[in-house]
Amino acid sequence: MDLFWLFCAGEDSGDILGESVVCEIREKGFSAVGAGGARMQHAGLKAVVPFDELPVNGFADVIFHAKKLKQHLCKLQKLLLNEKCQGLVAMDYPGFNLKLMQLALRLGKRIIYVEPPQIWAWNPRRVRFFLSPEAKKRVELRSCYRMNVLAYQKYGLPIRQIEHPFAAFSDLKKTEAFSPKEILLLPGSRVSQAKRNLSLYRKVAQKFREKKIAVRFVASRKEVQKFLEENIGEFPVVLSPVSTEERFLQMMSAKAVVCGPGSAASEAKWAGTFCVVASRIELWTFLMGKLFLRTRHIAMPNIEADSAGEKPPFPEFVQSVLSNESVQAQKIFQAIESR
Repeated sequence: MDLFWLFCAGEDSGDILGESVVCEIREKGFSAVGAGGARMQHAGLKAVVPFDELPVNGFADVIFHAKKLKQHLCKLQKLLLNEKCQGLVAMDYPGFNLKLMQLALRLGKRIIYVEPPQIWAWNPRRVRFFLSPEAKKRVELRSCYRMNVLAYQKYGLPIRQIEHPFAAFSDLKKTEAFSPKEILLLPGSRVSQAKRNLSLYRKVAQKFREKKIAVRFVASRKEVQKFLEENIGEFPVVLSPVSTEERFLQMMSAKAVVCGPGSAASEAKWAGTFCVVASRIELWTFLMGKLFLRTRHIAMPNIEADSAGEKPPFPEFVQSVLSNESVQAQKIFQAIESR
């Protein structure tokens, strides 16, 4: 095996941000090995664990998949112990990456952490992992979100602000002519999340179809695509493009996007497309969020706008699975129709 860097991305947001870092490491003459999705693999990452098995959503999901997740973590830890491993690139995903980072520090290896834990929103004690003399010496922090940059700078930690990959295409809005007609529905990047949102998103899709407005479901990965095709055959389902530019154009050419509070909302903001943030959360996770989440909003574009004293750009309808689904669907429909 050649000299390599270990990568760990467990979510689609990490896969998007990790693509350029894979290229960066390979340009330096090292191989890239570890966990990552289609975009990172397209850039040259050799995947050693199934990316589709890494994303989890909510406490129940973590417990249900605990055994398999532990197996994947152990495999990555063994690679980190390999003497040919030169360092760790951690992409978000703190459940795995904080453990991998601690091991890398004990081994004296370098770490690049892209989008470290959002200490300003949830569990600020996690900053302690970055405050040791060894961590300050060996960990390079990067983030494309101003909130994260400011949060770590408050603790005296250097953190590099990077551009979101969509930023490279933002000028296309001025040069390309689009006639947005379609509503894009992104019910979740995990099958468990898509299952919880399925009935709600179907109701929303039906409301737009009654108004003769085209809708399209977008799946972030093949297993989600398969699940959607099997359960909502009356509506078209497409797989999200691997190319960042194609994904940007897909977002920009939509009339509106309905998605969860993850990276898709930020992508819609970059693409200049109106977005409604909507999701149904399993009860325990919903209650924990109510108790411990330190922000008034849950979608990053709204959080950043609120912190800057601006009006949040996107309506949010994030509720527990016990809430009235029909009322939630009607509110989503009205939010888009009133634009």
